[in-house]
Amino acid sequence: MKTKQKWLSGSWLLILTMVLALTACSQEANKPAATTANTDASKSAGKEAGEPVTITYSQWGTAEELQRVQELLDQFMEANPNITVKLEGKDWGSYWDGITANAAGGTLPDVFKTSYAYIEKYAELGVYKELDGLLSAGSFDLSNIDDSLLGLHKYKENQVSLPIDGNVIVWYYNKTLFDDPKTNPKGAPVPSLEPTWDEIIDIATKMTLDKNGKSADEDGFDAKNIVQWGMSISPGSSMDWFLEPELWSNGAKLVNEDGSLALDTPEAQEVLALFIDLTKNKKINTTPAQIEGLGGQVNLTLTTGKVAMNPGGNWNTTNYKEAGTDYGITYLPKFKTTQTVVQPAGVAISSNTKHEEAAYQLLSWLAGPEGQIALAKQGYALPANKAAADTYVQTTGDGNQIFLDAQKFGIISPFTVKKTDLIWTYGEQALKLPLAGEGDLQAAIEDLTNQMK
Repeated sequence: MKTKQKWLSGSWLLILTMVLALTACSQEANKPAATTANTDASKSAGKEAGEPVTITYSQWGTAEELQRVQELLDQFMEANPNITVKLEGKDWGSYWDGITANAAGGTLPDVFKTSYAYIEKYAELGVYKELDGLLSAGSFDLSNIDDSLLGLHKYKENQVSLPIDGNVIVWYYNKTLFDDPKTNPKGAPVPSLEPTWDEIIDIATKMTLDKNGKSADEDGFDAKNIVQWGMSISPGSSMDWFLEPELWSNGAKLVNEDGSLALDTPEAQEVLALFIDLTKNKKINTTPAQIEGLGGQVNLTLTTGKVAMNPGGNWNTTNYKEAGTDYGITYLPKFKTTQTVVQPAGVAISSNTKHEEAAYQLLSWLAGPEGQIALAKQGYALPANKAAADTYVQTTGDGNQIFLDAQKFGIISPFTVKKTDLIWTYGEQALKLPLAGEGDLQAAIEDLTNQMK
């Protein structure tokens, strides 16, 4: 009896074991295909996420900018205690020299910041790891980033970087100068939201004053002793963020589809002629030498209290606040249509990283909702991820909604190696003075045309 009972118990256990095994198999078979496909990746990620690992992150920036980056990395490390991130910061020029040298020596940082203007150039050097597979496996939501921004971070249709900011260029004016009768004796109005160049020229003429308080439209105006300028622009030294959208505004371009220079069209010549006239003849715009005397950065001349209007990026609001400048914002002046540029810097993973999973975790955090909201709370850069848009406005104020709205006027003009070299290598030296009326513009254009062939 005992023997029979023991056999029955053993048989029941055997049957139960078989049922459980079959159930487990059935459940495994019914798992979604994506879950099964990601098993190996999840195991790999779990293994690396569970073990302490140190990775490097590199980017350009000033001391203040790098401090803000460190704050973001500290938040990432707090959320991911097994990953230590070491920040490597450099100035703009030495940063790219370093990336080139690192690529040649196989010593690239695990994750690094990259400019939309250098995607093609450095993709051809093989520095970027293609991200499409990682983004798919990690279920990264790309729908919160505009296609126009993502497109500037692709190489041959492959995503090699993710945008982390969508900075835009706008037109600033110094409210204090407009409000004070001493600095605005003609009662010039502030610019409208979508100003034309005719409107801006009229305002700038009234706001340009000599040492005797006469404006540029008055008889006896002393152009050799200007103490306040109506505007400060330098098209030749800001080709990518000011000259190019202004060309588009008049139906022209900076470069053609084939990469050749496009400044010889009637529409382009009209734009260039206007800029020369503002400086050389009307005297309502600062010369390159005067910009140097005002600090050397055209987008910060507003902070001197001697310039009524200048173009700048959304990040300049921090500079203005630090300088105590009461500013207003409109869109860039237009010829025919309102245009601007969106300058999306991005983050990439190096092609030779030994810590792919940790590197991806950092990249996806910086470009995803968590990192982008943290970035927005700093109030300096405009986040590229729409999930952080509300946080950005809440942090910086309703007045900064204009930066988000301005993105709809962004031109779509991807950078090629030729265009990058034009803007960053030799273009400024050729055009800065001629576009201020100091030199032979046509000779400069001919020279640039030959260099771009």
